[in-house]
Amino acid sequence: MLKEERYDKILGILEEEQYISAIKLSRMLYVSLPTVRRDLAELARRNQIIRSHGGAKKIQAEHIVSPLNFRKTVHASEKRSLCRRAAEMVNDNEIIFIDSSTTTLQMADFLSEKKGIIVITNGISIAAVLAKKGIKTYCTGGEIFENSLAHFGSFAEEFIERFNIDTLFFSCHGITEKGMLTDPSLPETQIRRVAIKQSKKIVFLCDDTKLDVSTPYNLAPIQTVDHVITNTEEVKKYFSPEDHTKVIVV
Repeated sequence: MLKEERYDKILGILEEEQYISAIKLSRMLYVSLPTVRRDLAELARRNQIIRSHGGAKKIQAEHIVSPLNFRKTVHASEKRSLCRRAAEMVNDNEIIFIDSSTTTLQMADFLSEKKGIIVITNGISIAAVLAKKGIKTYCTGGEIFENSLAHFGSFAEEFIERFNIDTLFFSCHGITEKGMLTDPSLPETQIRRVAIKQSKKIVFLCDDTKLDVSTPYNLAPIQTVDHVITNTEEVKKYFSPEDHTKVIVV
């Protein structure tokens, strides 16, 4: 079977099954597992599928930017544990940036005891929660994306550039097999790039659903962050002994 024929077969299977493991594809197509992985990598590069842990998923509209209320419910308990640990890293009188991802949203619940902190965010929901708790908060302003209730665009990016940020707390859509952080939309990627550039310390929150997931836009290699807070030891596979990143498993 030629490559393009296999690609068509894989896409046809995903139309029926939505998700399929690489092992199952190998059996169905009568090819080796490395061949299947190469095929999936190529289809992901073409933005025809989404790589998921151990297999692939069909690209659907919600994979581009899922509605906020839906994404908030996905792995909510895991995200809360990550946020609790992340909040422990915030020191009094710091300027921090919390991005608009649903992974970081619950950090607001654990910051009430911090003294003199300033929070910058492009997330409307988290800004509202922080303000109600009496925490000094700046929301970037800018174009509002309905599905994420967040600000993006040049106005938001320029606002972030006004600050010297002590610590950035962020997440993204996925990490490729090669350790590249990726996002499904360019505006999301751009706002995080600016926040990374302005921050002294970079903390990435990552649950196990983000591993080996590829989306269209590259943000940065995971090795460039200072800390990864995660719920799985498997994140360590992206690092070599000489990398400076500290992985915290909760």
